[in-house]
Amino acid sequence: MTKRRLTTAGLLAIPIIIIGSIYITYRLGLRPVASTGEARDFAVSTGENAQHIAQRLKDAGLLRDRNAFVTYVNFHLLRPRLKVGLYSISPTLSGDAIAELLVGGHTLSRRIVVPEGYTLTQIEASAATIGISKASFAAALASEHTQTFLAGNPAGVSLEGYLFPDTYQIGSGTTAASLVGDMLDNFGKRVGPEYAQAFAAEGLNLHQGLTLASIVEREVSNAADRPVVAQIFLKRLKLGQALGSDVTTHYAADLLGVPFNTDLNSPYNTRRVVGLPPGPICSPGLSAMDAVAHPAGTDYLFFLSGKDGKTYFAKTYAEHQLNIKKHL
Repeated sequence: MTKRRLTTAGLLAIPIIIIGSIYITYRLGLRPVASTGEARDFAVSTGENAQHIAQRLKDAGLLRDRNAFVTYVNFHLLRPRLKVGLYSISPTLSGDAIAELLVGGHTLSRRIVVPEGYTLTQIEASAATIGISKASFAAALASEHTQTFLAGNPAGVSLEGYLFPDTYQIGSGTTAASLVGDMLDNFGKRVGPEYAQAFAAEGLNLHQGLTLASIVEREVSNAADRPVVAQIFLKRLKLGQALGSDVTTHYAADLLGVPFNTDLNSPYNTRRVVGLPPGPICSPGLSAMDAVAHPAGTDYLFFLSGKDGKTYFAKTYAEHQLNIKKHL
């Protein structure tokens, strides 16, 4: 073989060596992180791209090389097939096996628990932990909803209070829109016409009754005290007195992103504004709604929560001041 032929063969071998080296690096990058190890929960959220998923997998110690993972996803045209959900991923899985797992949508059974008294912000944060992004949840809240019980709501109010507190199962096909829809439908099933009728007997429509129930929910946790507190607020409304509830002002401060202040300029500050705030301040449970629907028959006009956690009631302002001295 002549020198020229050897040179030509050598030049041709260089790209092959380079390509082979790149391929070997790629395959090594797809190897499992470890030979043993416990599986970990890993959530893929709506709107995440392959690069972001790969980086989070690597940060979680589940992926050896993010570039190898992204290359595999792109080469096999898997990018649009990566599914939102919660997965159990072991560090013993290879990068390509993880990609196929995310494409297969073999998600864990998930659920979201919405406790009584949660706000939309808290529900949104809970949804984010199981793969539903805050942006998609906010968009679902802002979209048009056709539930009949929402028809009479004042313009501009949010869905605060209407996402019924309960446990919701999350499937691989659950989206922010379907989750919000399920919560609203659950409200319609659990808060039937009997509540609207009972609220009407107290001079309130459904939205107003729900608003007052949300205040009762946040004011007192003892179910036995709630009908009395509801009666006090209803009496103040009928007398044209301010509700004077600090929990509504706390809600206003959170909305505005400012510290709590009893002089806060907000329609939710029921120390300054007479009447009910524009809407609920949380998602009340049936206990609080029952209290508004069936308030106690007492002569009390004041209450406070003492340092011991108990609720103390008074008929007059003088008695209320005495309770303040004794229990605060």
